[in-house]
Amino acid sequence: MVEFLVFLVLLIAVVVYFRGRIREMSARVDALAAERAQRLFEEWRTRELTAVRAQYEAQYAELKKQIEAQYAVVLAEKVEAVEKEYETLFERWKQEHEEKIRQDAVQRSLATILGRVGEELAPLLIFEKLGIGPKDIRHIGTPVDYVAFRGLSEGRVDEIVLIEVKTGRSSTLSDREKAVRRAIEEKRVSFAVINVKEELDRLLQRLQPEPMFGGSSQRRG
Repeated sequence: MVEFLVFLVLLIAVVVYFRGRIREMSARVDALAAERAQRLFEEWRTRELTAVRAQYEAQYAELKKQIEAQYAVVLAEKVEAVEKEYETLFERWKQEHEEKIRQDAVQRSLATILGRVGEELAPLLIFEKLGIGPKDIRHIGTPVDYVAFRGLSEGRVDEIVLIEVKTGRSSTLSDREKAVRRAIEEKRVSFAVINVKEELDRLLQRLQPEPMFGGSSQRRG
């Protein structure tokens, strides 16, 4: 009877031990299964997302190509319509302003011709208005057009006149021309003579090196 009880106790202990092991193994299997299932799910989701993205990218590219083609057609039609409208408006404007344009071109041509003729006839006009002969006139161009020496051709200088010639409709002087006229009116005029040889000699003297020792050297007795 005692042996039977001992055997029963041992049996119960073995059953309890293996039941714990079975529970531990079952929990480990469940964890491994869950991990495996999660990994399989992640792999499936990645494949599906890649496939869906590729599908949508292809559809987007095709849709973009269709929109660009339609936009190009619409844009070409708009450009053609604008060009036709512009040509129509330009023809209408040209017809309305053709006479004015022709008159303006004629006036511009006359102004150009008048300016050139005025430059050529300026010495004669100066003689007519100021009584200064063409041989007494020197052209300098800027800041005034001419300097006249009245009587120079006859061996004398009665008067020096600065002359500005205007070929346009306006006789308004520029700021520089006004400054020249103001200097003459205020008698801020002088006459200077520069002797080139003397100036060069003076410059050479200034450039000569100074002696290292002052005064002339004396011989020792």
